[in-house]
Amino acid sequence: MIAAAFSRVTDRLLVADPGLVRLHTALRVALACLLTGIASIAWTVFHHQPITLAAPGILFAMVAPLFVRDARRPAWFGTLLCLYLCACVCFAAASVLSRYPLAGDAGFLVVMFVGMLVQACGPRALGCAMLGVVCFYLGLYLHPSALHLVQSLLLSAFGPLMVTLVGRVIVPMRAAASFRLAIHTVTLRASRVLAAPSAVHLSALNEAALSLEEQLTLLNPPDAETIRERIVEVEVAAGQHAFASAPAQGGAHASADMLRHAIVRLKEIAHQGHVRGTSPSPVGATSAQSAASWLADLRAKLCWLPATRATTAAFLAMLIGHSLSPERWFWAVITTFVVFLGTRSRADTVYRGAQRLAGTLAGALVSVLLVAPLHDSSVLLVATMILCVFGWAYYILSAYAPGVFFITVLVGLVYGELGFAMGPLVELRIEEVLVGCLVSFAVAILMMPLAATRHVETRLGAVLGALREVVRLAGSTAQASETASVMRKLDRTWHDLRIALKPLQTQRVVVWNPGVELATGSLLCCLHWARVLSDPSRRVTSSEDVSLNAANVSAAHVESIVARLDSLIARYNGGVAVTTRDELEGPVPMTAAVDVDPAKAPALAQLDGAVAQLFDRLTQPATRTRSVFNWALRNRSA
Repeated sequence: MIAAAFSRVTDRLLVADPGLVRLHTALRVALACLLTGIASIAWTVFHHQPITLAAPGILFAMVAPLFVRDARRPAWFGTLLCLYLCACVCFAAASVLSRYPLAGDAGFLVVMFVGMLVQACGPRALGCAMLGVVCFYLGLYLHPSALHLVQSLLLSAFGPLMVTLVGRVIVPMRAAASFRLAIHTVTLRASRVLAAPSAVHLSALNEAALSLEEQLTLLNPPDAETIRERIVEVEVAAGQHAFASAPAQGGAHASADMLRHAIVRLKEIAHQGHVRGTSPSPVGATSAQSAASWLADLRAKLCWLPATRATTAAFLAMLIGHSLSPERWFWAVITTFVVFLGTRSRADTVYRGAQRLAGTLAGALVSVLLVAPLHDSSVLLVATMILCVFGWAYYILSAYAPGVFFITVLVGLVYGELGFAMGPLVELRIEEVLVGCLVSFAVAILMMPLAATRHVETRLGAVLGALREVVRLAGSTAQASETASVMRKLDRTWHDLRIALKPLQTQRVVVWNPGVELATGSLLCCLHWARVLSDPSRRVTSSEDVSLNAANVSAAHVESIVARLDSLIARYNGGVAVTTRDELEGPVPMTAAVDVDPAKAPALAQLDGAVAQLFDRLTQPATRTRSVFNWALRNRSA
């Protein structure tokens, strides 16, 4: 009975956390923080030095494991070294500039600008940005003397040492084990589709499949193509079952049997030991690129507009925060940094700010309630702090509000243990965070180039473009690897669209045309039939099986689908008027008919119908009042 309960708990964890990646990361963060704190604080107590000397090392151990994700050992240590050097340089620079208030404030803005500028350059750059900002803040706040600065930097060496001990020895990154867990996650989510067919479970299955493909890219096993084919097989079978339309004729039973068979075949991969003999991923194309191409790629990833917006908001928050508290103004400035980090529209910024504010309010209340009972029990206090670190690391990159809650509780416990009065401190923290959020909202409204609806439409245009590419490859003799690559691009653009829709689904924005949201069901159906087209098992194996009539029909469907998609892409990318459905249903030229695989004719017919339904839902006219209202507000916000 205990084993069954444990198995159910494990399955639920896997469904929420594919491959248990977040759980292992949070465990590494908590252990590294605990060991670093024990070693560095013990040194300060033994030598009768201020306990704050241990802060840089503990802070590094708390942040670095989130971004050290490399599978290969040299890259893992390279990332750790970059993070540590960035943290030390920023802390030392802030400590020196803290003697000159204006220079320190200007330096903080520069660090924030650079951090926002490189946020899209990969996990290593993002980790350096976050560590740079928090370590610069720590240096300005502590303003240590020259002797204490040297001692803090020496003690901070415990940080990377403990991160290495935990990440390479105690809780090592076992890529093969994570891969098997990721497979198990895909089969569990596929089983949910089997039990309750729905678009929500189908999208969850797609997210788990994307996570599994990322693990597959890291491992690069010799039978990677076979594994990818079985992943697609499960997704296609799940889509067939979710969209089964003839249950009375046994269609649902047949699709369920097909899905069960696909799940069993994917499970065989985890039990056959294929991934044990995997080799590290080969050196990517990046290492072979010339310096010029590397610089060109870097320039393309730099986020100049987000960096300008965040720095402007930080400057305003700094001015207001200084008037509230000369010592705690950092909270307002850091709020602007995290609110703008990764946001691309006004709705994203408002959503992130609301999460920040809600997490801060809840965390402040809980910290006030916990400080007094835990003050006399050191063991319970340390255990609660480690639990907060674990919760922060588990949620901060996936669910922002719970992550903010845990870090707020942790900050309250630390300040309470240092002897600060909790009432005024909590009140000031809420005020500073509120200032940061309000300033961020104002800057987002004035400087954001993308309104919420335009951001969603841009993501939708990317999905339609990727879908068109899949259809184009379906009408040619493309290789299986090329088709799979384009299909995964379509999956990722669909994932980006769902993220863009999340703020609007949570807080109903006035300037919002519900047509896109209502069309997501049709779009998901289009994704399913596109996935059927990309299935490698649906290929003609002999030239004798080719029917010219079937090829002509397939070509007609391709032309019809491409025409509708081109019209929608023009609408969402360039604002060109959409062609009417009557014009699209005219005669279709039979170009390159013999190049279309006749075996794909049924799937192309289904996709043609799904695209036609999507076209109708996206182009149906809205009421005149609503259109004029949206048009007026959009022009005003442009």
